[in-house]
Amino acid sequence: MLMTYFMTMLTVSKAKAQFSGIARKVVRSRKPVIVRVPDGFIQIAPYELPQEVPAFPKGSLNLLARESELHNTFGEAL
Repeated sequence: MLMTYFMTMLTVSKAKAQFSGIARKVVRSRKPVIVRVPDGFIQIAPYELPQEVPAFPKGSLNLLARESELHNTFGEAL
């Protein structure tokens, strides 16, 4: 139970009634919340979307002939 000592534990009834407030608190505090459900537990945890990486400008990569062959194959030809 040491793991749950650091996390807030709620019942399904309380989580349903106060979901909006709980979700905001999780996002702001960056701390997950455990909700007890009849068949076990679920966790509400913050998630950050990764930043999009822009594509390289055309012609900026100098690939060898073998690299060019494998470039869009996801390595299936290795």
